[in-house]
Amino acid sequence: MARILLRSPYFLTITTATHLSAKLELSIDGTLRYTIIKNATSNRTVFEIASLSRDYVDVDFSGSIAVTDTVAISATWYAYDAVDGGGSQLATATVTHTGLLGYGRFDEGTNKVLSDSNDPTYVGDCGGDGIIYLPDNTAGRLVGIDDDENFAVYSISASATSLDTTDRTYKITRVCNPKYTNVKCIYVNKFGMFQEFYFFLKNVEAFSTQQEKFKRNIFTYSSSSYNRFDHQAKVFNKNGRTRLTLNTDYIDECYNEVIQDIMLSEYVWVSFDVWRPCTVVTNSLTFKTSVNEGLIQYTLDVEYANDIINNIV
Repeated sequence: MARILLRSPYFLTITTATHLSAKLELSIDGTLRYTIIKNATSNRTVFEIASLSRDYVDVDFSGSIAVTDTVAISATWYAYDAVDGGGSQLATATVTHTGLLGYGRFDEGTNKVLSDSNDPTYVGDCGGDGIIYLPDNTAGRLVGIDDDENFAVYSISASATSLDTTDRTYKITRVCNPKYTNVKCIYVNKFGMFQEFYFFLKNVEAFSTQQEKFKRNIFTYSSSSYNRFDHQAKVFNKNGRTRLTLNTDYIDECYNEVIQDIMLSEYVWVSFDVWRPCTVVTNSLTFKTSVNEGLIQYTLDVEYANDIINNIV
């Protein structure tokens, strides 16, 4: 069994000496979801199962970091000596996986899995250990994998200066910027895990509106006139979106990967006092290095993932 990352392809390959077709029965969380039959090419059949499984990952966020959301995947395949699943069955096998809503990079190759060397699964490791930035007198949490190979949540106390986990020690760097309100961000990282991140410096809130409009007839036939207070150009379906400009503190160069990971994440939330789902609007960024820039600091634009006026029906 492997912990597979469902935002990248994961291939199940069947090879025998003589089979001409194969059937795949893919069950997710104990329910049979797909039955697929494919003919073989040179006695080789390949099924891609990540894209089929990822739709069943339900990311459940309730305001704090918890154990990651996963799906249980069971894939049973059958090989046949005729095309289209006909003839006699030659072989069968079942493989099981745990699916997470993470991804592998292109340079990491095919069938990227979450291995023990990734424990605990925190993006931003620096030279084998890691750095976690937290405000003064603030507790934190880190999702990882414990000694028993189970997903676990590591707690960081409000006064901690380090965190020991299964594989490494994280340095807790405390940041104090009383001039600005800290904006806390939680996102689903490249490993499919919840991860905390704080924007410590200046933040700006703005909004924009969008609308539809049509030109209506305001002529009154009975009086051959019109009311000059009526809107000839009528607006409807008017709504708006709120956008935040957020600034990081001065951070270590290894956090370039964290910023990239936030921009690539499909699930992001930010909080002043209330948690709000967001989409990252910034779509390009130039990596900074200590050699080129000296101090490393980033600005990201995010937009609340809902309209200002409630229009949920």
